[in-house]
Amino acid sequence: MQAFLQQDPNHPGLETVRLPCVPDETNVAPQPHCREAEIELCLVCRRCGRAYPQESTLLAHQRSCYLGNQQRRGALRLVQMRYACSLCEPGIPTRTYTTANDWRRHAETLQHRTRLEAAQQQQQQHQHQHQHQQQQQFDGGAQSGEETNPLTDEMEDVVNQITLLAARAAAESTTSGQSQTGERAGGQDNNNGPDAKRQKLVQEVTALAGAR
Repeated sequence: MQAFLQQDPNHPGLETVRLPCVPDETNVAPQPHCREAEIELCLVCRRCGRAYPQESTLLAHQRSCYLGNQQRRGALRLVQMRYACSLCEPGIPTRTYTTANDWRRHAETLQHRTRLEAAQQQQQQHQHQHQHQQQQQFDGGAQSGEETNPLTDEMEDVVNQITLLAARAAAESTTSGQSQTGERAGGQDNNNGPDAKRQKLVQEVTALAGAR
């Protein structure tokens, strides 16, 4: 802090100085839900180095300390980094811990363990629901594919049969055209023969398409 004060006593504005957390001598890896939180210690006047717990008392002091030079007022905001529990207090923490050992003792309490078990169960339920939804989507896609293939095969059969009947009708029409002169001599029976066959083929095609 003295180094900040000696840099420029008349430096205007508010500057934050963060003091690190107390080092952990056990070297244990950080546990889940353990996070760092800032705790404001005090406000320090840059000119004289006096500390005040609140901003209002600091401003009252600086009116006289910076007499005639209020635009140059400066202060340091001292912040101590501590540990907090994001599981028990997800928002702004009201309870902090100076060392990691203090936080681990909190993690062993019944309140913390109960909330940890509830959070783990909720996470497992979410994972199970997500997997169930994915399985349903997969099964639905497989059933849709199975229904599509038979329909496509059925339509192909209909087209093939219609094409065959059309070719047969064209062949019979060609044959009847070649013998048209002889058929005219046959009278009324000859006129009804090709038309009856053509009409019968049309009825078969129509019935086949309707059945499909």
